Amino acid sequence: MYDNRTNTAKLDAGRADAVGTEGTTMSDTPSQHTTVMVGETPVETWGARRFDGRIALVTGAARGIGRAVAERLIAEGATVYVTDLREELLRETWQGVDRAIPLAFDVRDAAAVDAAFERVRAEQGRLHILVNNAGVPDHPKRASDFPGDPEPSTIDDETWHFVLDINLSGSFYCIRAALPLIRAVGPAGGAIVNLSSVAALHPSPLAAPYPSSKAGIIGMTHAFAALLGKENIRVNAIAPAATDGAMMPEDKEYLATLTAKQPIDRLVPPSEMAANIVYLCSDEAQFITGQTVSVSGGMVM
Repeated sequence: MYDNRTNTAKLDAGRADAVGTEGTTMSDTPSQHTTVMVGETPVETWGARRFDGRIALVTGAARGIGRAVAERLIAEGATVYVTDLREELLRETWQGVDRAIPLAFDVRDAAAVDAAFERVRAEQGRLHILVNNAGVPDHPKRASDFPGDPEPSTIDDETWHFVLDINLSGSFYCIRAALPLIRAVGPAGGAIVNLSSVAALHPSPLAAPYPSSKAGIIGMTHAFAALLGKENIRVNAIAPAATDGAMMPEDKEYLATLTAKQPIDRLVPPSEMAANIVYLCSDEAQFITGQTVSVSGGMVM
C-alpha cells in the first residue's frame, strides 16, 4: 500500500536541504499586509517568505507580467535571474536591485539559451523555479498594436515562425536547458510555470499564430507534467486574460469589448497575475501539476 507519510517525509527532508536552515514553510508565514521594496517598487507579500534560499529564472522579465513575477519572488526571498532580449531595458529595470541577476538572451536561439543556463549552473549549481513568460502577440512588422490582422492571407511564413519560435519553441528550449539544474535540487523537485493565454481556451478572432502557440504551451505543459511528476517537478500553465501592460492596445473601445466578456469586467494588473504564478511556484501548490489555470475574470469557466 502507498504510504503518503513516507513520501511527505522525503519531500520535507529534500526541501530542508534545498532551502537551508533559514527557509520558511507554509505554517511559518503570517497572514498580514507586508510591503517589501524591490528596488523602487513596493510589493505586497502578506508577510510570506516562501522562497528563501531558492533560485529562480524568469524570462521576459524587463516589464509586464515577467517583471511582476520576478519582483514577487525577490520580495519573498528568492534570487532571480531576470532575463530578456532587450539588454538595455533589462539593466534599466533591475539596476541596483538586490538578488536580481540580469541575463540577456534570445529564447529563439537554443545555443544562447543553453549558455544562459550554463551560467546559472556555474554560479548556483541548481535551479528551483522556471517561469517561461517571454512572448509576443504578433510580428512587429505587421502590428504595432495588438491584435494584428487575423486574415490568413496577411500572415506570411516569417510571421508564423516568429511568433511560434518565441512563444512555444523558446519555452521548450528553456525547459530542456533547465531540467538538469532542477533535478540537481534533489527529492524536493521544483516548479515550472508556462505562460499560455485565455486565447487558447476561448474562441477569439485573433491572428492564428498567437492562439496556436499558446495552445501548444498547454500541450507541452501536459507532456512535461506527466513525464516529471515522479521526480516532484511540477509543470503548470497560466492562461491570463487581458492584463494591463505593454502588450495591450491603447484602443479603449477594443479593451472594453475584451473585458465585457468577463463577469469580472476589468483589466488585471501584472502584480495580481504574478501572485497566481508565484503561488504555483510555491510549496503550497506541491500537489498541483499539469494544470492550466485560467486567470480570466470568469471568461473561461
